[in-house]
Amino acid sequence: MSTSSQNDYPLPTATPEEPRGLFGGIFQALGQFIYWVVLLPVRLFQARRELPNTLTIYSVHPSFFLWLLVAVGFSFAAVVQQWPDTASILGWAYVWVLLYFLCTLLYDFSFKKLALWVGIFLLIWLIAKYFEMLQSIVIVGHLIRYLTSLDPRLDPGTATVLSWLLLLPWVAGIAQMVLNGRKRITPNDISEFHFGEGTEMTDRTGLRFRTNYRDILETLLTFGGGDLIAVDNHQKEIKRWNNIVGLYFLWGHLDRILHQRAVVETTDEELGEEQ
Repeated sequence: MSTSSQNDYPLPTATPEEPRGLFGGIFQALGQFIYWVVLLPVRLFQARRELPNTLTIYSVHPSFFLWLLVAVGFSFAAVVQQWPDTASILGWAYVWVLLYFLCTLLYDFSFKKLALWVGIFLLIWLIAKYFEMLQSIVIVGHLIRYLTSLDPRLDPGTATVLSWLLLLPWVAGIAQMVLNGRKRITPNDISEFHFGEGTEMTDRTGLRFRTNYRDILETLLTFGGGDLIAVDNHQKEIKRWNNIVGLYFLWGHLDRILHQRAVVETTDEELGEEQ
């Protein structure tokens, strides 16, 4: 029997998870969110120091995306209160952030689709500029002057109130993440925890996994988040876990765990052949 695979990939040992209370789980989820928002580089490097055969990941509710409006509202309001002359510039910035958020909720833009739409709008803009230069028909200029005349200005009070109101559903999204979005992945199974319902176990035998970043806008708001898909040997989708926070950065560690399963199965086959 070959021992090289055992030396390179030691067999995983069972590590039972300690039960956590409700408040413990909430604080754990809040701590992970702070890692991603404030200490992203630390979180990326620390993910490699976790147990080599266990990884806990979180899928999030769409209300999680509200952190963008909450953070922008509080920060922009503070800036305008300190420097009132920035109200016009930050007013436009807040409008574009709000538009980004609405597009995130309403549409799914993959990288190819986003590039296509950017190309379409760029083509329209170039055609309009062509008519302005050669045919003396002003199109873009009128549109820019009209939008400039609207002069949206950021009101600190309004932005602050909106941020406080949006903070409530965001906190509910965090609770949803910790109560129903936690997945624990080991070389043998995937455990999902649902508050008030129980635990669901998915056996990884015969399953292959791949990632899917169906919406680049959501990927940015979830710090490299995406969907984890389990398929069988016929490439039929068995299960999908949507909006996994930081999946792009955690995939290397997750892939090592998935490979451990293959090593364990290969070792078991070799033992059976020798017997």
